Amino acid sequence: MKNMELNIKSNGLWLLLLLLVMTGCEHKKVILTPEGYDITKPDKIELGSKLDEISGIFWVNDTVMIANNDESGKIFAINLQDRKNYEYPNIKFGPKDDYEDIVKVGDTIFVLVSTGSIVKVTGYKTDSTIQAVTVATLPGKNEFESMYYDPGTHSLVMLCKTCHKEKDKIRSAYRFDLNTQTLIEEPFYRVDIDAIRTILDDSRNEFKPSAAAIHPIQQKIYMIASVGKVLVVTDKQGKVEQAIPISPTMFPQPEGLTFAPNGDLYISNEVATDERATILRFPFKQKQ
Repeated sequence: MKNMELNIKSNGLWLLLLLLVMTGCEHKKVILTPEGYDITKPDKIELGSKLDEISGIFWVNDTVMIANNDESGKIFAINLQDRKNYEYPNIKFGPKDDYEDIVKVGDTIFVLVSTGSIVKVTGYKTDSTIQAVTVATLPGKNEFESMYYDPGTHSLVMLCKTCHKEKDKIRSAYRFDLNTQTLIEEPFYRVDIDAIRTILDDSRNEFKPSAAAIHPIQQKIYMIASVGKVLVVTDKQGKVEQAIPISPTMFPQPEGLTFAPNGDLYISNEVATDERATILRFPFKQKQ
């Protein structure tokens, strides 16, 4: 009889512990997709070998997206409506270098070099009028892969992958003011890596961003990191709101990110272990 009572008490104690653990897990629940998206179900666009090293994308209109290959000084135009004949004639603007991202503002295209230089490309409609000029360089030993346009400040914002002034727990953003054509050397904002690690419950996550853009409707910054395999959503001052682990299978090497005006999200992958480089489209469904 005493053994039976002990078993009942023991089983009751285990049940209580299980309920406590489950309750604690509810409070630490990680949301695995950003609001308005299902990042498990993309519409995939496969690209040809010329864009195996695709490292930046920018949505232009329903028909055209521009992209850059990080090993060549060329701008590629991708036909979004014809999957079999996706590529328009490319634009050669400069020599081989480590080009990491691309942005179009009005009729001007800007290309980011990994060291923290911004190349301004104009007159690209014909080979005879094309001009490419380096308009900014951040001093020091730095590595960048991300640049996006901020219409609120009419600026280009570069986000460090690693920068010489950074500590291990921050990633800094720097702003190039398009009104004054000036690079401001004080950080525009800083992203707290510990905040990302806390949400992920992963104290070793590195978070080295490889692409970023501002959501046109939510007005949040979306940052993706190939190193660290995480999608981070922040406010426009870089305060972390979400950190979502991403599938290495679906995102083997995500290097580009852009939005259509309706909120549709596009993320590009370099070829990595896949047979082809890809652009993944995630439709946006706004809450009614």
